[in-house]
Amino acid sequence: MAITARPEFGPTLSRMVEKDSTARTRELGHRMKAFRQRRHFSGADVSRRNGWLQSKVTRWEQGLRELSVVDAALYLATCGEAEPERDLLLELTQPGGDLYWVRPYFDELVDPMKSLEIQENLAHTLVRYESLTLPGLLQTEPYARTAFELIGNRDQAQLDKVVSARMERQRLLQRDRPPRCRFYVHERALRSVVGGPRIMHEQLLHLVLSANLPYCSIRIVPESGEVGRVLENSFTIMEFTEHPAVVYTDSYAAGVFIDDRVAVEAYYSLVARLESDTLTEERSRQTLAEWADRYDRMDE
Repeated sequence: MAITARPEFGPTLSRMVEKDSTARTRELGHRMKAFRQRRHFSGADVSRRNGWLQSKVTRWEQGLRELSVVDAALYLATCGEAEPERDLLLELTQPGGDLYWVRPYFDELVDPMKSLEIQENLAHTLVRYESLTLPGLLQTEPYARTAFELIGNRDQAQLDKVVSARMERQRLLQRDRPPRCRFYVHERALRSVVGGPRIMHEQLLHLVLSANLPYCSIRIVPESGEVGRVLENSFTIMEFTEHPAVVYTDSYAAGVFIDDRVAVEAYYSLVARLESDTLTEERSRQTLAEWADRYDRMDE
C-alpha cells in the first residue's frame, strides 16, 4: 500500500504527545536511570533522600520533564557520582537548540553513536533512507570497517571503537521484539564498491537474508527515480510509543536530531515521495540477489 504524506506508521501532529520530550531529554533520562540502577538505588530511594515526588523522578527518567543542573547534581550525588558520568549527564542538561540537537563527532565528551543507539532502542519503528552507502544497521563488519577507513578521520584505536559501536547498534535487531524497520536504499549504494567484490558479495548476501526477516523491509530506489536523483542526504525517522517522532541525519562532522514538528512532517512527505519511486519488496529482493551474484562472479 502506498504511503501518503503521513504514512500508516507515522504520527499526525494531533497525536504527538509530551511536547517537552526531545531526543536530548530522552537520552538524559535513559542514562540517569541506567546510572541509578548500576548503583542499586530505586527511584523511591532517590526521591525520598531529596524530598522529591517520585513522579518527578519518573518523568525525568522518561525524558518527559526538563532537568536543571542543580537537580542533576543532587541526583548524581545521591547515587554516588562518578566523574565521567557526572560530566556527561551535566552536559546533557544544557538545552541548547533542542529542536535541532547537534552531536559533534570530534568532541571528546560527546558520543554521537551512543546517542543514536539509545534513540533506536527506544523506538518502535525506524524508517531509513540511504543515498550513498548501505544502512549501518545492516552492514557487515568488513564493510563497516572499510567504509570508516575510507573516511579517514580516525586513528586505529578510534576506528576499532566506531566499528565496535556500529556492530553493537545492530543488537537491537536481535531482540525478541525488534523495531519495525523500513530501509530505502538508492541503487547507487549497490553499485559503489566498498572494499572489493568479496566484501560486497558478503554484504549483499547479508541484505538478501535481512530482507526476508518479518520486521525488516528493504526497498531499492532505482537510478530512474526522480526524487532519488536530487536527494543526497541520508536520514532516519524514529517513532516512539510515548514520544513524538524524531529525525536523525548526519554529516562528516556531526549528527543532528531534529524535533521540529514542521521539519519532521516534511520528512514524512519526502518518504511518501520516495515510496512512489521505489521497487516493490519482491523486486528489491531480486535486485539485491542479482547484485550479490554479480559481485560473486567479479571475485572469481
